[in-house]
Amino acid sequence: MLSAKVLWPLFPLLLLIVIVCLTWALVVAVRGRKNPPARWLQIGAFACYLLAAVTAIASEGGRASVNLHRPFSFLAQVCIVVAILVAWKQQDRRLLWLNTGAWTGILADTALHFILR
Repeated sequence: MLSAKVLWPLFPLLLLIVIVCLTWALVVAVRGRKNPPARWLQIGAFACYLLAAVTAIASEGGRASVNLHRPFSFLAQVCIVVAILVAWKQQDRRLLWLNTGAWTGILADTALHFILR
């Protein structure tokens, strides 16, 4: 029941969830202009996650090492966790929920990789 054929379509869905959450959080942070640390954290998280996604897609096609995306993914997660803490401290509920959604998507993707092993 939990075969790769059944679970494989979840990867693009999780990618879409993370990209939408990070894009929305980036727009909120840039338009807010009250909180420069949140803006830079969102820019960093978005850029690192895009690099992680591009290198993961390249590694699936055999054009890059399988482990190349891991440092970018780790940096994106660090930026997201720090952004969650900053949003929590400044009581910015939108950024808190959007970053939590993005981080949940990344963690679900990681769990799905371990399930399919």
